[in-house]
Amino acid sequence: MGDLKAFVDSNVIISHLEGKLDLSELRSKYALCSNAIVFSEVFMVYLKAITGKKSYELKKGPELIIERKDELEELFMLFEIFEELEINKEVRNLAYEFVKKYGLLPNDALILSTCKYYGIKYLISFDGDFRKACDKEGIELVGSV
Repeated sequence: MGDLKAFVDSNVIISHLEGKLDLSELRSKYALCSNAIVFSEVFMVYLKAITGKKSYELKKGPELIIERKDELEELFMLFEIFEELEINKEVRNLAYEFVKKYGLLPNDALILSTCKYYGIKYLISFDGDFRKACDKEGIELVGSV
């Protein structure tokens, strides 16, 4: 595990699940961090992928999720490699400021504010929406891994 801390966005974890990149390579460079927003985003994308169903179909058919508990356990265990950073009131307030200042969507603002609050200097994401805000906030956007 690397000495530098880096926050990993959901699109990077999804790329790992799709076999497009290997998180172990990132772990050799960085200590990986995440938060509940990323967990939720990845979990939802994964549920839709393994069931072939849309969000509203999953909501109306909980058995579709229950039938996949083994696959869900594997995904849940993947998140053990991340340090979980709490979204507290200060993170939430900072996210609100980032929405107003940079026009970020709420989840992206919560991701960036988590980095800022915890002093994480690297954000690993393929989302270009972060570029301007990261530059202004002194966080390096690592987009090619």
